Amino acid sequence: MTEKQLTGRPDPSKPTHPVTSSGGVVLNHEGQVLILRRKQEGTWVLPKGKAEPGETLVQTALREVQEETGLTNLRIIREIGLVRYIFLWRPDNVNYNKTVHYFLMHINGTEQEMKLEPDFSTHAWEEPSKALKMLTFENDRRIVRSIVN
Repeated sequence: MTEKQLTGRPDPSKPTHPVTSSGGVVLNHEGQVLILRRKQEGTWVLPKGKAEPGETLVQTALREVQEETGLTNLRIIREIGLVRYIFLWRPDNVNYNKTVHYFLMHINGTEQEMKLEPDFSTHAWEEPSKALKMLTFENDRRIVRSIVN
């Protein structure tokens, strides 16, 4: 196994666990979408992460976007929708049945310095049409399309 193969197709012989996450489609003042590039896999994704016990979906989305990007002055505009998928997480040898709730977010005030989590190599602010071409996963593209249609 190489470092780039952390995830894979679900394996029916492995246990499956549900997991709930929240994330954001973050827009800057120019209407550009924030996308992040994962260091190990090289995939372009939207910021998101797992809910902690007792958190609301909104709290999770704000916390995860802040942790992954360093952006602290965010305002949630509305819920966009959710995606569901199942994948094998090779480090734990477990399938995860994941539900991700996405929220449209705007940056309040002035632009802020990005402070990416170590899992990410870079970020980009892109027009939605370009972000759609760069995002690796169809689920992320579907979420971004829903804010421009």
